[in-house]
Amino acid sequence: MQLIVLSGLPGSGKSTLAESLSRTLSMPVFSVDPIEAAMWQGGLSKQSTGIAAYDVAVALADEHLRLGHSVIVDAVNPVEAPRAAWRNLAGKFRADLKIIECVCADEAVHRHRIETRIRGIVGMPEVTWARVQQRRVEYESWADARLILDTSTDAPEELLASALRYVRRDSFTPSGGEA
Repeated sequence: MQLIVLSGLPGSGKSTLAESLSRTLSMPVFSVDPIEAAMWQGGLSKQSTGIAAYDVAVALADEHLRLGHSVIVDAVNPVEAPRAAWRNLAGKFRADLKIIECVCADEAVHRHRIETRIRGIVGMPEVTWARVQQRRVEYESWADARLILDTSTDAPEELLASALRYVRRDSFTPSGGEA
C-alpha cells in the first residue's frame, strides 16, 4: 500500500503528473484545489479553507488507506505542517510514502503555463504569476527523501516513466534527480 504525495508550486506540473499516475496505477487522486473550491461553493469563506482543505484531503486519504487502498495526493505542500500530516498518515497505516516534488526550473516556461492555463475548477479562479512568485517565497525546502522532477525539461511521458520507476521501487536510495 502506498501514499504518493505530489508537491510543488502552482503550474509546476504536479496535477498533470498526478492524473497520469492515477490513470496508470488505478489509484484515486485527492487534490486540494478542487476540495477547497467545493468548500467555497458550500459557503465557507476563503479565509477559513486553506488548512481545512488539507484536512479534508488527509481524511479522504486516511479512509482509503484504512481500506487497504493506495492513494495519490496532489497539493502544493509548501510547509512542514502538511508534510508531517502525510508522514504521520503513512506511518499510521504502514504505507510506503513516496514523495514527488515537481519543479519548473525554466521561469519563462513556468510563467507561460500560469498565464495560459485554464484548469476549469468551478469556483476557483486561475492563479496569477504574482501569486506564484509569492508562494515561491513561502515554499520551504523538503527534508524528506523524494523524487524531484523538472517538468520544464522532459516530455510528459518521460516524467510519468520516471515517476513510475520511483513509486514501483520497494526501497529508495537517493541519486541523480532524487534527493
